[in-house]
Amino acid sequence: MTHNSRSRLAAVAAVAALALGMSACSSSSKGGSSSSGTPSGGKPAKNINTQVGNDINPQPRDKLADGGTLRWPEVSIPEQMNYNEVDGPDGSVSDIMGAVLEQPFYADAQGVPHNNKNLVASFQVASSPQQVVTLELNPQAVWSDGTPVSEADFEAQWKALNGTNQAFQVAATAGYDQIASVKPGKDAKEVVITFAKPLSEWQGLFSPLYPAATNSDPKKFENDFKNAIPTADGPFRLDSIDQTAKTLTLVRNEKWWGDKAKLDKIIFRAIDADAQSDSLANNEIDLQYGIGAHVAYYARVKNLPNVTVHKAAGPVWGNLTFNGAGTGPLSDVKVRNALTIGINRKQIDTAIVGPLGVSTDPLNNHILLTNQKGYQDNSGDLGKPDAARAKQLLDAAGWVSTDGGKTRTKGGKTLNLRFTISSTNDTSKQLAEIVQSQLGDIGVQITIVPVPGADFYTKYVETGDYDIAPVVLGGNAYPISTAEPVFANPTTGADGKVNIQQNYGRLGSPEIDGLFTQALSSLDRDQATQYANQADAAIWKLDTIVPLYQRPQIVATNSKLANYGAPGVQDTVYENLGFVTGS
Repeated sequence: MTHNSRSRLAAVAAVAALALGMSACSSSSKGGSSSSGTPSGGKPAKNINTQVGNDINPQPRDKLADGGTLRWPEVSIPEQMNYNEVDGPDGSVSDIMGAVLEQPFYADAQGVPHNNKNLVASFQVASSPQQVVTLELNPQAVWSDGTPVSEADFEAQWKALNGTNQAFQVAATAGYDQIASVKPGKDAKEVVITFAKPLSEWQGLFSPLYPAATNSDPKKFENDFKNAIPTADGPFRLDSIDQTAKTLTLVRNEKWWGDKAKLDKIIFRAIDADAQSDSLANNEIDLQYGIGAHVAYYARVKNLPNVTVHKAAGPVWGNLTFNGAGTGPLSDVKVRNALTIGINRKQIDTAIVGPLGVSTDPLNNHILLTNQKGYQDNSGDLGKPDAARAKQLLDAAGWVSTDGGKTRTKGGKTLNLRFTISSTNDTSKQLAEIVQSQLGDIGVQITIVPVPGADFYTKYVETGDYDIAPVVLGGNAYPISTAEPVFANPTTGADGKVNIQQNYGRLGSPEIDGLFTQALSSLDRDQATQYANQADAAIWKLDTIVPLYQRPQIVATNSKLANYGAPGVQDTVYENLGFVTGS
């Protein structure tokens, strides 16, 4: 698992990568936390935050040393540093560019965005007759080459990413394709963004913001940031890239107008994930993330001297996805309901994430994470295991047992489902074996089908060649935009091909689509959250994806490192990273 930092990109553009498990772990924010409200319907978010939402060793700047080098491991040093280019989306790019480029809004500990005053001094939103967002840019904001940060940068990024010019090989167009125009206001420091249709999570756009020079030409878009970072408007700038030594070094940006970065430099170094624990133990690096997916990593680092292990509820969640397409057993909602209550999610979570020393309470929302404002349990009677009722549902669906409950048949066919897993993922194998045992108790046979890890998503999940699959999905500060393509009703094009987007369960409904439309077009965040929870309740009833757990975000750091650790859904403020002074 890679670790995304300050930027979630325009969160909606991250959906495809997140849905494939290239998940994001976010970091700390400049915004303060908001009080949590409870949308109507469902159970309120009381005593259900299953893991700590944030653990970053927060320290005021005056407690930090002036200077120092942060040694930051990555699995690789990517060639393409333009996150918006088709080859750009990568956790390492996000980590690096988060220190170099500014974004308009930061997410706080509950995933609520607040304007980043280093870039956006203030903003206004008008909703009638159409949505118009006006950003007042910080008058001091300047690129490191001396060019002022201006409306031109926003306009060029919109034109590059909105999909109208196919010469730009972009990672995604979502959100940008809903903008009608980007124009200057009273001067070049005022950005007026007019939307063709409302977008509630507009704050995720232009994150990070690249310079107009790069976004103005398709070739420059592809090449300007290839093995290079030609300019910066954040607290750090590029010093050097050494692909032989596999290091990238950032130093303070002399043109930075905000709080001076506490660190002198950040050295990113490519180290294989399996070797990072030893590197941390040998004091060769100052942090290691991705531990929440590996019990062995956790066992290695949890007792290291001068190392602190931070834990939070991460922005990634594991689930069981049922393939409801066609006329097979899983096309019947009664069968899907029987499977959902036939498994014991608490038992699964205890086995999978329990050894990591975190809460094993199941996740009960498909859109909002436990540490996000508005999270609530909408699972209803599907939220708890009930083997007796599961058997009744299978009987009602016509799958009856004639051998004392060991198997069930209908029309001469045995109820036997393929549980497809990656052959290289030990956790998936463990999960499949637990599910196999649990569903065996209600007469459902499970055949575990290991497939090559590299093919798991592309040749099986995406094509629908499975009955049940363990899928990892990602969330972030813009959960509605991220979830919508995962639950959108599949559509059939003129060529007869079905477009599922990221809906691997292959079932949807007009009701769910309508609620997402209302949520994404509501400019009142609380109202949008209410619609999101209504959509989640409908998703539970459709029952093609069963949430299991919010993957723990576990990050081990040098004990003196401050304002970094396991941030949950927050964004990192790189100028505030540093080492605590004294002993």
